[in-house]
Amino acid sequence: DLEIINGFQNMPYLGMFGGNIKASTVGEKVENEQAFDWWGNNLLMKNNPTIQFNSLLEKKLKDISLTPSGRIEILNTVKQDLEFMSEFSTVTVETSIISTDRIEILIKLQEPDNLESNEFTYIWDSTNSELTMIQ
Repeated sequence: DLEIINGFQNMPYLGMFGGNIKASTVGEKVENEQAFDWWGNNLLMKNNPTIQFNSLLEKKLKDISLTPSGRIEILNTVKQDLEFMSEFSTVTVETSIISTDRIEILIKLQEPDNLESNEFTYIWDSTNSELTMIQ
């Protein structure tokens, strides 16, 4: 079911996990072959690939080791995936390795002229290839 929300709840997730994990969503789709990106790219933005979600993080998480240098690479990839949100929000990202197979991604969004901020915490479990959102 689809539900309309008044907020940013889905945007960080789609920014980080809405792309095609096998290839860039922009310009590399093969006709009549399933793309593994967000379904809305094809349905809602089919004629404008420049605004489609083309996340890099999901592929990066599957390919990189959770080491201090890997943490920095993941941090920079999250920032790159959420760059589109900087047009309407200040985006702050922090990453922490919380165990040998888990990384925490903290995202803070601050709307201009708004005293409230939205914070989202995601935990990636590399052993199980599983994402959990903590509210």
